[in-house]
Amino acid sequence: MQATPSSRHSPIQARDDQGFEAGRARQYLNDIKGPLGDLTAAIDALQGQTMQIALLGNPGTRQEILDLREQMRYQDQKHKEGVVEIQGILDDMLESQIVANMRKQVEQEIADHIESLVQEQVAECLKDHIPQELQDEIAMSKRELDELNLRLHNSESRRANGNLRQNKPDEPLATMFMPDGNVSGNYPKDLKSLFELDAESIKKIMQDYGLPEPTDSRDHNLNRLMQFCGVRYQLVERHPSDPASSM
Repeated sequence: MQATPSSRHSPIQARDDQGFEAGRARQYLNDIKGPLGDLTAAIDALQGQTMQIALLGNPGTRQEILDLREQMRYQDQKHKEGVVEIQGILDDMLESQIVANMRKQVEQEIADHIESLVQEQVAECLKDHIPQELQDEIAMSKRELDELNLRLHNSESRRANGNLRQNKPDEPLATMFMPDGNVSGNYPKDLKSLFELDAESIKKIMQDYGLPEPTDSRDHNLNRLMQFCGVRYQLVERHPSDPASSM
């Protein structure tokens, strides 16, 4: 489904949104720095007073000790309040991120649902205005066109792969489409990867592309796969006693 002018995102709007998000992130950081700075200053002051009493060698009067304990309780309470404040800021930040992610997901689900509804409506219109026989002919023509495009793609890939040279093993191997129009996930990316395929990987690729039943010979199967892809090189099949095969 093509996007309407109202559904396209303006680059200016995108930059404004990015600027807003950046400004909000800076605000979060500034909000966190405030209570953290207060906690640091309070702890430093408390440590200074404790060290001063310790250096005097005399803990001081009873009143001084009571004052210090009271101040410690006060600073502990401030510390707890600061932690709660920081946690609240972090929770707000996390909630904003979750909302943003959920918004994207919901927008995508809505777009998918609308596209599905449009397809259903088009199908209903076709039933009402186009005879079933003609619809079947159109569907068959589409399948034939898809098959023709697949064969054309594979033919072009074979032509390109036929120009690959062994002294440039890192050159990309042109893709081959499976009957469903996709490329096998096991398909090698270049000549080097093709030549290094193990026996099981070769069999999987042959099965993906519907090639004839693989044999027990790795080299024989690789030759058939290379021929299918249009690669001109062929391996000389090695016997069990041979240490390696040659090109």
